[in-house]
Amino acid sequence: MIGTTQLKSSHLILLCIIIFIAFLIFLVKRKHSFWKCQGVKGPKPTFFIGNTLENLVSHLAKLHDNYYRKYGKIYGTFDGLKPHLNIGDTELIRDICIKDFSVFPASFHAIYLSPVEENFLTKLYGPKWKRMRSLLSPTFTSGKMKKMFTLIKGCTQDALKALEKLSKTQSSSFDPRKFWGRYNMDVIAKCCFAANLDVYSDEESILQQNFTKVVTGDPIRFLFIFSVPEWLTKALKISGFPVKNIEYLRDLTLALIEKRKNRKDKVEDLLQILIDSESPEVDDDSKDATKVRLTSEEIVSASVVFLIAGFETTSTLLTWACYRLALNQNVQEKLFEEVSAADVQNYDVLSGLTYLDAVINETLRIDPPVVVFQRTAHEDYTLPGTNISIPKNTRITIPIHAIHHDPDNYNDPEEYKPERFIYQSPKPFTFLPFGAGPRICIGMRFALMNAKLVLATLVRNYKILPTHETSKDLKFEKGTILLSPHNLKMRIQPRSG
Repeated sequence: MIGTTQLKSSHLILLCIIIFIAFLIFLVKRKHSFWKCQGVKGPKPTFFIGNTLENLVSHLAKLHDNYYRKYGKIYGTFDGLKPHLNIGDTELIRDICIKDFSVFPASFHAIYLSPVEENFLTKLYGPKWKRMRSLLSPTFTSGKMKKMFTLIKGCTQDALKALEKLSKTQSSSFDPRKFWGRYNMDVIAKCCFAANLDVYSDEESILQQNFTKVVTGDPIRFLFIFSVPEWLTKALKISGFPVKNIEYLRDLTLALIEKRKNRKDKVEDLLQILIDSESPEVDDDSKDATKVRLTSEEIVSASVVFLIAGFETTSTLLTWACYRLALNQNVQEKLFEEVSAADVQNYDVLSGLTYLDAVINETLRIDPPVVVFQRTAHEDYTLPGTNISIPKNTRITIPIHAIHHDPDNYNDPEEYKPERFIYQSPKPFTFLPFGAGPRICIGMRFALMNAKLVLATLVRNYKILPTHETSKDLKFEKGTILLSPHNLKMRIQPRSG
């Protein structure tokens, strides 16, 4: 009798397990049929984890290029069980980024934010974002940019000294990614913190090490974040950034702020501009002061996010500019003719160099440093002119690289032709290296000024040449939204030689 009872209990447990597994399979298949039911094409999702794994084991640029060609300008994917819509149609991009901005006020969706990240401009939305954006925008006016320009000129001169030393080596091998990473670290340290770092030495500083860890993607972390239920990510407090390294940058910024407040002389850098915008101590009769001034916490967050956003993106742009100029010597010589005849150390003159602008823009088109950007729906939404409906909290990805390489948008999109930006403006919403709409990159002018000055200085003094190691079939870093190449080698040669 006891044996029969135990057998029945085992059968019951087995039956429950089978029912649970069957229900789980039914639930997952139902969730993963969301786009099919709406007639939206897309890659087949993997059980439970959706298309998250492909985003991590393949490079996003190539992955979205393939999806774009195969499924069209609208295709659906899945983050775990959650639907994710990808849009390359320019009219819909206009609707999402501008016309219906109130529906899509947020950028990259974050499930959990560490305390430092909570005030990141890139993470805020709604009234908090609008207030922060309006307070930070004056930081990048022409007058402020001219003051920053003086600091950047000093960085370019230090870069020239490092290049001179490099050019005297037997091979003159030039690793642009490594070099521009160090250069941009110098720019950030001086323009943000008025700090001098020995960036061209063989040893990386602690600051550089922390930066590297912050901007380097962690595939395992991202796989977990996008695959498991959001409540679990929140409960475990798992952020997209390594919290330890973010906190190091926060502590450094706080220490510098306190030190700066005790200085009698002012340094015209980004940190000082933010400090000058800090809220004063308010009494009961002036509680609204914080609405028009920055708090200490906001200054820290603004400083840290500028450091993160500006470090890798500008370095990547300069890396690709060198690569394209090395492979297109005719373009490089035409650029040399323009910059050698101009006073590139003058802010207004530099801003008016037409061919330099075209080279930068064409580099941003063919090799955008950031290959996608996102918006998140804050209410249910039906795409105009379609029957496609998305629920609240659905992520929308705009595949920048695929749009820039679409022959409907650019003739011969795989060819490097700076002239296309001289003779004809790109069609609206087909050139998106800095995003689009009210959330377009706030530091765009600073990044372009920096890139133009140092690239003009480089080409004016050196030839950038390919070597047998300069491959046309490049491999890229995976698990990141940045277009970062592996082991890219070139050679530099002094113009006077």
